[in-house]
Amino acid sequence: MKSQLLVALLWLLFLWAATERRAGVHEAEPPPPIPKVAAKTTQDNLSAPLPSVRIPKGTLPPNEVGVVPIFEYHEISRTEKWMSRSIPHFRHDLERLYTEGYRPISMKEYLDNRIDLPQGLSPVILTFDDARQSQFSYLSNGKLDPNCAVAILQQFHERHPDFALRAMFFVLPDAAFEQRGWVGQKLQALLDMGFELGNHTVTHRNMTRMSDAEVQKEIFLCKAKIEKLAPKAVVDTLAFPGGNAPRHLSLVLAGKYQGQSYTNRAGFLAYGGPAPSPVSVDLDRRRILRLVATGDPGGTSDWLNWLKRHPELRYVSDGDPNIITVPKAKMKYVDRAKLNGAALRTY
Repeated sequence: MKSQLLVALLWLLFLWAATERRAGVHEAEPPPPIPKVAAKTTQDNLSAPLPSVRIPKGTLPPNEVGVVPIFEYHEISRTEKWMSRSIPHFRHDLERLYTEGYRPISMKEYLDNRIDLPQGLSPVILTFDDARQSQFSYLSNGKLDPNCAVAILQQFHERHPDFALRAMFFVLPDAAFEQRGWVGQKLQALLDMGFELGNHTVTHRNMTRMSDAEVQKEIFLCKAKIEKLAPKAVVDTLAFPGGNAPRHLSLVLAGKYQGQSYTNRAGFLAYGGPAPSPVSVDLDRRRILRLVATGDPGGTSDWLNWLKRHPELRYVSDGDPNIITVPKAKMKYVDRAKLNGAALRTY
């Protein structure tokens, strides 16, 4: 009975978040257009023939309008507590994701609508907030701490090469990862390993309580600092501190500070449920849902259990990043304007 109540509460939370995204949005101007991606296939309809859908035995049928779990980690520590995932549980998260058919993708793949996975597998996005030392730490001898998140991801990738080294680190740029003197080196090292860097503001203040000028200052300066420390970084995503979005959501995607402009492709909450598919009618790039990675009710295990009981709701790849395959019954959830040059196929 308790488990049924928990599932009901989780589902209500998910529905509430979706409703919130549709209601009461303050908008000063429309968001900028989504950057286009070059693709081998440029159809957005069924006017030309596409390969027929074949579902190998033992695999989930493709559903590329399904939800994508985006997990949000903070501290990686020896004990499990609020906003902290223990090292054993973090390792278990990776094992479970792998066993249940999830593979990490980059945030860029998600936002480009170019999710490149073998047929039957599902995407997952791993994110890390606050740039804490437990996420990326060097020992006194200059070697990588084997118990930090980056090392654990590397170790898992070595055992499972098809579990790509992909994760997004939403960074507080001043003394990032809490080892002064290593900030720029660490940021560049993450890029070299294939990870991405995102904006988490400079001071980690509640953006809902900020003026428009303060919001723009926080976003611009964080982006500028990260890109100065790591010149190869492309910082075009924002995670709201504490999940608190600005009152005027147009400032998430574009703004100015002292005459200089910034743009973002997306902003991310800290809660709410699995994220919509890149082509879903429910996707609002100004406030994309995430899942807090924790052992508490409504945390990692509960959501993975929910997705396991409802495989028909998860995003399942068709094996071709240039084709979006959707069951006919789910076509009403597809926003053709978000295909970004990909073909749309139903079955």
